[in-house]
Amino acid sequence: MSDFNEQHGIGRVIGDEAADHVERRATDYCTSERRRIETVNQPKIDALRATIALLRDEERALEERIHHAPPPGEEHARRRKARFYWAMAALLIVAGFVFAVLAFEPYRLGWKAWLYCAGVAAVTPFLAEAVLDRWRSEKLLNVLVTLAFLAAITSLVFLAVIRGDLLTQQIRSASPVVIVGGEIPATAPPSTFYERTLGALRLVMAFLAFAIELGAGYALYQAKRWSATGEDADTLRKKLVALREEMIAHGHAMRFLENEGAAFEDEFWRDFNRSLLNGVQRRAIRKLLLLTLCLGLLMHGRAYAADRLNLTALLDMSQSVDVKDHDNRAEFEKNVESITHILATLPAGAKVTVLGITDHSFATPYIIYRAELTEDEGYFKERLAKGRAALVRAWVDRSARLAPRFAQTDILGALLVASELFHESPSDRRKVLVILSDMRQATAVLNLEHQPVVETSAALQRIAKKKLLADLHGVDAYALGVDAAGTSVGYWQSLRDFWTAYFEQAGANVKAYSLLRGLPEGAW
Repeated sequence: MSDFNEQHGIGRVIGDEAADHVERRATDYCTSERRRIETVNQPKIDALRATIALLRDEERALEERIHHAPPPGEEHARRRKARFYWAMAALLIVAGFVFAVLAFEPYRLGWKAWLYCAGVAAVTPFLAEAVLDRWRSEKLLNVLVTLAFLAAITSLVFLAVIRGDLLTQQIRSASPVVIVGGEIPATAPPSTFYERTLGALRLVMAFLAFAIELGAGYALYQAKRWSATGEDADTLRKKLVALREEMIAHGHAMRFLENEGAAFEDEFWRDFNRSLLNGVQRRAIRKLLLLTLCLGLLMHGRAYAADRLNLTALLDMSQSVDVKDHDNRAEFEKNVESITHILATLPAGAKVTVLGITDHSFATPYIIYRAELTEDEGYFKERLAKGRAALVRAWVDRSARLAPRFAQTDILGALLVASELFHESPSDRRKVLVILSDMRQATAVLNLEHQPVVETSAALQRIAKKKLLADLHGVDAYALGVDAAGTSVGYWQSLRDFWTAYFEQAGANVKAYSLLRGLPEGAW
């Protein structure tokens, strides 16, 4: 009995050691692969970081050029504003000079006082204009202008109080002198007008001086702005927007590379633990698998080939998708990001082609991206994970240079090219078509963009007449990101009805037609 228990104890020890060995080897592999990914990605991260630094320098240079560019408007209107501000600056500087002369007059400094007054009248507006130009802050400009206005209005209020006291004094001193019986009338009490108004007058002078000097500096600053000549500010702002979009794309790519190692490790352990949890179920059905193994081996080649995916994605690159939502994100940017998510979920053996929708999609096809995943997933699906990561990296680098720059939208031509691509692939592959577009066909042959409601029958007749119907038999079609910006609900629904009818005639299976961009569960 003791020998029996000892033998069973040895079996348990061997099983535990085997499990520990597998876990240690898995840990070593996962750590090594993460280290390798981080090492490979580090030069790319450094390059992206340097590129972003250069773009930041270019951004600051553009902001400097925009600041020095003349304000928008016609040349005649700018000259008129410049003359107005120059006149105001001159008037306020002269007023400051006169007030300074009056202040120095009691001291009898002669011609020296005039020099002091000229310096006082010139230096404050000059320095105020220099401060405004130096800081280039609209907030500071608003604060200083508001302070000058408050000082001016306060001085006017004090002047109004002084005028009221003056009127009261004049009324009281206007009483006639009447002599009765030759007696000398009583003398009126002495006036206290000057003593009462002296403090208010001082405040008036102080506030007026502040308002005049600050107003002169502001007028001088505006005069120089409106007198400036140079580059067009609107053009520079468009360049700045494009530059910042490029910085965002590089930042996204850098963050992806930084997190790729951690993402691989998380996915590895998720699959590992899932495999352990499924082990009990696999043992329970092992006998059934053994019975069907022979048939499975015979049908493996054909079944695997049938499961392989042939994906063609159509990316709208026309200007109609350059609209932005409440988060200031363009529809084109979200379409590019959707392709990134699709590439990160492709199955093993998948073949993908990204085709651009341009103004001449059929005449000059724009194949943006083509790639294919290996059929071998790897023991822990590590080869599939690496392949997906490589696809995403290549797409992020390629899409960073894309922009919605085409004036028209030739979706029908792109569908004809897609049908040719599907015909080139083996017939036993599963064919999936994903369209990321607003679906507003806009060419000389058929323009659906500016119609209040799409007439489906008339449009299909024109397509048949021009032989624009693609052959999409056996293709699963997904129209995603069909935004309704600038259109009515009735137009959007009529456009959906038209494309549904088109795909039905083309032989495709419409799986989704949606404003959203997520693929339905089980799309692969």
